[in-house]
Amino acid sequence: MPRHGRKPLGKKLKLIAIRRRNAPRWADIKKFSLKRARSRRIRVAVKHWRHGKHKV
Repeated sequence: MPRHGRKPLGKKLKLIAIRRRNAPRWADIKKFSLKRARSRRIRVAVKHWRHGKHKV
């Protein structure tokens, strides 16, 4: 299995904890293809990265 695109576990957990309010976004992986869900998730994260109390 190629392991490109893997994040360090700590960073991944931190991102999940910060974005827990956007949980429905993770459900997109099941509905759509993984690639499409990932691109949507990144776009939304970048667009709203200043919003909320948590600054990444």
